[in-house]
Amino acid sequence: MNKFLLIFTCSAVTLLPRIVPYFASSALSRLPRFIRKCMMLLPVAALGALIFPLALTDFGAMWYVGLAGVGTAFLVALFRGPMILSIIIALISTTGMLMVFPA
Repeated sequence: MNKFLLIFTCSAVTLLPRIVPYFASSALSRLPRFIRKCMMLLPVAALGALIFPLALTDFGAMWYVGLAGVGTAFLVALFRGPMILSIIIALISTTGMLMVFPA
């Protein structure tokens, strides 16, 4: 029973920062523009904080492979590319790096 409580608590803590800005949109309209923008970026920041360290440590000594994937996804997103395109290009880039530099 303890494991279920732990899983539920961890999922709630992870889910809340992503969901609160969307449901609090009426309250956000009264806040200053800077704080409103920060609240809207909070889900992206939380997701980035979870993904970026894993991308660097997942490949062990070949950390640059994860960095290449993150870098290409960043560049596609920077030029306002669709999210699915960013994901696909990051996967292709990471797979290509693994093929070029085998372990």
